[in-house]
Amino acid sequence: MLTNKARRRVLQIIGTASLLSPALIKQAVAQDNLKETALHKWQGIALGGQAEIILPKENGSKELAHKIRQEIKRLENIFSLYIPGSEINRLNTRGEILNPSPELYHVISTSHSISSLTKGAFDITVQPMWLLHSEMPNLTDYKRHQMAQSISELVDYRNIDTSVNKISFKKSGMAITLNGIAQGFITDHIYQLLKSHGLTKSLVNIGEIKALGTHPSGREWTIAIDNEGQQSLENAVNLHAGKAIATSTPTGTVLRDGHSHLIQAHSLLVRDFRTQPLYKSMSVIANNATKADALSTGLSFIPVQELKDTLSTENDIEIIAKTSTGETIRIQV
Repeated sequence: MLTNKARRRVLQIIGTASLLSPALIKQAVAQDNLKETALHKWQGIALGGQAEIILPKENGSKELAHKIRQEIKRLENIFSLYIPGSEINRLNTRGEILNPSPELYHVISTSHSISSLTKGAFDITVQPMWLLHSEMPNLTDYKRHQMAQSISELVDYRNIDTSVNKISFKKSGMAITLNGIAQGFITDHIYQLLKSHGLTKSLVNIGEIKALGTHPSGREWTIAIDNEGQQSLENAVNLHAGKAIATSTPTGTVLRDGHSHLIQAHSLLVRDFRTQPLYKSMSVIANNATKADALSTGLSFIPVQELKDTLSTENDIEIIAKTSTGETIRIQV
């Protein structure tokens, strides 16, 4: 898991020069030269990271971009840890929230399903552990380990009670982060917004990427996976219409104590609490960005030989992972 300001997705839409600052980890560029195909590009911020929507340049595209901005702002007020009065912060502060928004209820419920699927490798309750690693870099390993053992009692997705009327924590001191899934949810949400306005050839990139039809030129969107800064056609995939892709890289952000921003709940229960992801990058292609987002995080901690079994009950999932030795693993279920 990670905070809003930690960037871990490194995907690029192959074609023209970068639309964003080279200093940013997250980059997105249009597939075709804009002189060949007229496109309207909206760029902004979502959950602290760069976001972009690529639309055909048509009447009303600017007005639609305004609607997108407003909707992202509304969703940030639900999911962002950096907005003091956000719904997630109210839940973390009080330990419960009555009449949660449908969006918060849906994302937490989906998180529970992914946690169950990955046997806890994906767990939104790791926020206290994330804070330990990021805010206390000067502790000795021994002291941090002692604190981690105490905090481990707060980390368990099964200790969240969820209903449409109330979401609550079973233990005082628990806190959640939705940054391993909320960007995917917002991507899916904006995708549906565009679809409801009749768009059929657009690309949504709100931290994760989802293709609404093909590129306006008629061909599929080509997405390059960045393995530690290495972007090339060799790492590229053609993203079919309606598909989403998410990529997690442990080096996207390194915390103050040297730990990857991707933190596994299981690592709290073993002696080596510095357990790191097993892959240089983990990309997941799925029918929705919410699932791709969460799985790209959770699967980062699951050994290669267990990946197929983990996804045995799933359909239409593709994994493209780069191991620590540089080997590329492709699995489709």
